[in-house]
Amino acid sequence: MIDFGSNFRKLREWTGLSQETLANILSVSASVINRIENNKRRLDIQIIYNMSARLDLDITVVMLVLIHGKDALPGRNPSGVKKASLVL
Repeated sequence: MIDFGSNFRKLREWTGLSQETLANILSVSASVINRIENNKRRLDIQIIYNMSARLDLDITVVMLVLIHGKDALPGRNPSGVKKASLVL
């Protein structure tokens, strides 16, 4: 079984964002982010799309990370970078 919540957390941490900051960017509450990361709320396609669009992340990479976890993360995110542009 895929642990989408844990993989979502890994992706958020890779971008260097706190739950609160990501929540603000996605126009949701921090509790929504927390519940997703703890598998208490389903991760819906709108959240995935908004995360990709608003953080300028390749949607394919986002999906790969959500499915395969940290092994799908492309390299290290430079310190202090809040927006990452990923290329396959």
